[in-house]
Amino acid sequence: MKLHWLLSGMLGVLLLGLPANAGKLIFWEFQSQNNRLAFTTDEGVEPQVKLVDNPTRLVIELPETTLDRTTVKEKYLGAVRGFRVGQSSEDTVSLVLELAPGYTIDLDRVELTSIANNRWTIEIPNPRIAPAATATHSLSPSNTNSPPPVDRDRLARPINPTNSPPPLDKDRLSKPINPTNNPPPVDKDRLSKPINPTNSPLPVTPNAPNPSELDNTPGTANRVTNSSPHLRATRHGFFVKIDGNRSNRVNSKRDGNTITFDLEDITLPEDLASQSIATDQHGVKEINFAQTSSSSARITLQLVPNSPNWVATFSRVGGLLLVPRGDLPVTNETEPIVRSTPTNPNNQQSPTTVTAIAVAPDNSRLIIRSDRNITTQTTFLSNGIYEIKVSNAQLIDPFPNPQLKAGSPISQLRVRQEGSDVTFLVTTRLGVRLGNAIQQSSNLIALPITMPTETVVDLTRTYGQYLDNSPSNSRPLVVIDPGHGGQDPGTIGIGGIKEKDVILPIALDVAEELKKQGIEVRMTRDRDYFVSLKGRTDFANKINADLFVSIHANAINLSRPDVNGLETYYYQNGRRLSEIIHWNVLNSVNIRNRNVRRARFYVLRHSKMPATLVEVGFLTGAEDSARLKTPSHRQQLAKAIARGIVEYIREKKI
Repeated sequence: MKLHWLLSGMLGVLLLGLPANAGKLIFWEFQSQNNRLAFTTDEGVEPQVKLVDNPTRLVIELPETTLDRTTVKEKYLGAVRGFRVGQSSEDTVSLVLELAPGYTIDLDRVELTSIANNRWTIEIPNPRIAPAATATHSLSPSNTNSPPPVDRDRLARPINPTNSPPPLDKDRLSKPINPTNNPPPVDKDRLSKPINPTNSPLPVTPNAPNPSELDNTPGTANRVTNSSPHLRATRHGFFVKIDGNRSNRVNSKRDGNTITFDLEDITLPEDLASQSIATDQHGVKEINFAQTSSSSARITLQLVPNSPNWVATFSRVGGLLLVPRGDLPVTNETEPIVRSTPTNPNNQQSPTTVTAIAVAPDNSRLIIRSDRNITTQTTFLSNGIYEIKVSNAQLIDPFPNPQLKAGSPISQLRVRQEGSDVTFLVTTRLGVRLGNAIQQSSNLIALPITMPTETVVDLTRTYGQYLDNSPSNSRPLVVIDPGHGGQDPGTIGIGGIKEKDVILPIALDVAEELKKQGIEVRMTRDRDYFVSLKGRTDFANKINADLFVSIHANAINLSRPDVNGLETYYYQNGRRLSEIIHWNVLNSVNIRNRNVRRARFYVLRHSKMPATLVEVGFLTGAEDSARLKTPSHRQQLAKAIARGIVEYIREKKI
């Protein structure tokens, strides 16, 4: 959605005339599963990317940009340990990706792509084990801390206008700087040496060789221990907490009582590589871990005699499962012993296995089943969205997908494994509430579902029926704003579909539905012609409208058809309006949820009344673009948006 400028084919001319006042960072998203960062500012910006040491971190600086909040921090497991966004100086915002000790990133393979002058994506290569010595790098041909040369027609403002480098090919920012894409050579000696970040002495077993005398070939384990935070025993085998998914290839080979698993495109945590763990469980005496190259790892199982074969497979929610095929040999163990270090030091039990989640047949309860007692924590996140967290737990593999029947009080149910916790995200339908968990048996808890006690907005009824106790000296006045139009087509999606052609019929249907309720509606445009941003908000302010609702379709990149979903934006006084509209759409339209967000869009900042901007889907998304081409889907969206507006008017007694 090219909302800010509404000009087509003149972007390069416009960028040179941008004002010098600082813009704001209004959106960012780091996708840890594929190392992809996306961010949006309300003004054009030229990012600077550099690699900094001690600790190693990838820093993306946004000059002449501010952040209207305190520093935001996120933590992860694996080679990428954290992500934060903050105001690093008075006029610079920094997005920082922090790596685990001993890891680095090939800066030349960082792909910086400009979708628009204020929308950027950064594709980050998988972290690799760092060579023995590293230095501070910057994403520039000279490999210094100076910004890279840029095409001024492409970007908003030059960062170094007094000392401008030579012009660069416009494709430069979207291509890897290293044309061969070959990562720098890896110090093989480092891969086989023990990493001891605490500098504490390592345990020495009797007759063990001196570490300096050990074989330095890949796959040789240098450290022997009885526990690791990355490995835990389960009732059915072992779980290895490493990054990876089912697209990573696993090759296995057995030689007598030794089984090796070679994992492609996997980087082990620094404190797990070159480690041997004495397990003595499930017929496995020892498990060895080794980083055989910068992108390959090996796990070796030392078995007791007569052990069955073992398989290694990545869980659908992350992590590697090691499971035997066949009966385990008889041992003297009476109970399995968990030798791994638990995430919670106060709870020495092995993780609970969550086996299923489902809505009761009578829609009265949300039921969670497990192999023993569990404790849950329920958090109300926003309208109709709840988070249920089960600590020290794991999902059974395979975990059965939750089935939601037609008419279910739950509209969406998501399940994910977050480290040592299992998290459920539950979205209820309009007016439905989720109660506190009740332990109904040793392996079952239930959360009561409360159906709405008041009438939900029904567009088949008239508006006046909802406002019997409210002042009625005038009708509410709502401005519906179909974005773009005329010479400004907005986003161009899959198959050449234009944003202006999709949203106008939706906006017209919203207006028609509201008029049926006795609500006065004015539109910024009702045909295909151009209206400036200032013209839109001036119009709404001049007629003293009660609400301003702008309708748009979203976009990210034609190479990302996997990104789909509903986004609803507000700036100051439109949050509740945005939430109610967003919730109504989610509960009646087949569309993914990408949340309610705060943004400094022009029409939101300059509207004096509560204002919202609804992004009805991604024209660059495979799911959304196909649906937005169909009149029935657009009509569903229009009715849901209108239903949300009516509910807000009723709630605020406008």
